[in-house]
Amino acid sequence: MLKGFRLIMGDDDLEATPDEAVDSEESSTNESETNSLSESVDKIKKKTITSMKKWNNEKFLFALDRQLISSGIRLLLFLPAFAILGFFGAWSQATTSPDWWNDFVEPTLGISFASMLVLLVFVILLGYILSMAVHRHRVNLSIMNFRNKVKEAEDLHLSVRSLHGYAPLEKLLNKSASKHFFALIYSMLAILSITAIYFYGIQTDTGRNFLLFSFSFTVLSLGQHISTRSSYFNMADRTGLLNSYVPPVHPSTLDMVLSDLVKSQLDPLLKTDYDAFVKDVEKHVKRGIEPRFAREKMMMTLYKHSKGLDLSSVFEEFGEILTKSGVEFIKTHPVFTIEEWLTIIEHIETRTPAFFRMIGRIEEDLSAGRKTLREGIVFEVDMENIVHKKANLFTFMHNLSDESRTLVLRVQSPDFRPHDLAMTYRLEPGEEKWWPDEAVPIAQKGNDDILAVMSGLLRDGTVAWQTMLPERYGEATVSVRLEEVSGELLIGSQMNVRIRSEFKERIRSSSSLVLSLIGGIGIIAASAIAIFNFV
Repeated sequence: MLKGFRLIMGDDDLEATPDEAVDSEESSTNESETNSLSESVDKIKKKTITSMKKWNNEKFLFALDRQLISSGIRLLLFLPAFAILGFFGAWSQATTSPDWWNDFVEPTLGISFASMLVLLVFVILLGYILSMAVHRHRVNLSIMNFRNKVKEAEDLHLSVRSLHGYAPLEKLLNKSASKHFFALIYSMLAILSITAIYFYGIQTDTGRNFLLFSFSFTVLSLGQHISTRSSYFNMADRTGLLNSYVPPVHPSTLDMVLSDLVKSQLDPLLKTDYDAFVKDVEKHVKRGIEPRFAREKMMMTLYKHSKGLDLSSVFEEFGEILTKSGVEFIKTHPVFTIEEWLTIIEHIETRTPAFFRMIGRIEEDLSAGRKTLREGIVFEVDMENIVHKKANLFTFMHNLSDESRTLVLRVQSPDFRPHDLAMTYRLEPGEEKWWPDEAVPIAQKGNDDILAVMSGLLRDGTVAWQTMLPERYGEATVSVRLEEVSGELLIGSQMNVRIRSEFKERIRSSSSLVLSLIGGIGIIAASAIAIFNFV
């Protein structure tokens, strides 16, 4: 019987026993739980990595900064302003609370009105610190990306550091980084000071002294931040450095008028990309068309697009000077997209409004079919009506006679430096077709529209660009004369302008200085009180 039983068991050894089945089920369950746990851990890791990448993404931080922190809602201005109001309220109610608070609120909460205000200020300062930390992180990312771009350019043997304006731009970025650092440090000292109040109480002299410390550090932090608002920059946009960049050098005579004007206003990184862009565009110019004319017409077309010329007409005009591959190259360019060009042109128009007013008057004369020739010379001049730090004087000259002429451009002003400036120009004979007798349409097929005529005028004409430095505020006059070499006057113009200080910049710098003084005096006073109490 025992043998039979053993034989039967041996015949059925392929089948699992009940205990073995339970064990296998438990092991499979454990394996599935382990797999699900590992998958959950992997998902958490991926989410963590994604969130970390997001907070190191300048585009994301810049969008957040622009909408909430430094622009848009402007938390970095409103939060410390509310905190300062809370400081004054807590100081005034430090010893006694309002009757309505004593009767209805304090019996329930068990804290005084001043303590509640201190708590509210603490929460506001905490939000301010978080906003400042995000803003400073964004600024540091922008500076890091700027340095990486410069290094990439140097690896391609492009000397970005040697370009005009690079050193002042780098200095401005480093100065902005240090100011943001001190603004964050001051805000952290402010919240530490207000935290100390809970150990001593707002009713005590020490507590009120810490309140003064916190107020002073908050004011100092706000002053540091306000001083950085005049140099708002980023690297999330290709044109993010334009507002902070001030070109130290510009040509006195524009050869390729629009091209030279654009190049003079671009920051060092964009200027490097622009040179490469122009070289690539000139490879796609149609046969029989001069590359200089093609460049000017391209710039003029982009300018007219910023003034309302539809995009289909823009590409049709491009098709008259460029091959199909050239038009496609402009459409798909990774840096100088149509949107970026609109931003660049708007920036340049803001910086040099006199130039665009000058060519605007020429366009109006062409569209109306008016003859503005005097002595066979097309002559226009303009400068800013309201002058702040400096004035840009533009003069356009174009010789439509049959022979070359040597003329003297003289600029005189008792209110600007230089007071007397004389420049001699040799104007070569120009093409009369660039000033037709009839009205010219804005855009049409061929070279009989304003885009082509203006491109030819700007290519063959001479544009003088002089920087005038004001010596006083108020009304000022500038006289511009076009003379023969002998001194005989051909054409003359006199402009009346007003010299003012830039209101926004003056308010910003004054506010920063006043806040820094108040914060410094507050720190000194609180330190003196603490030392006096200790002694």
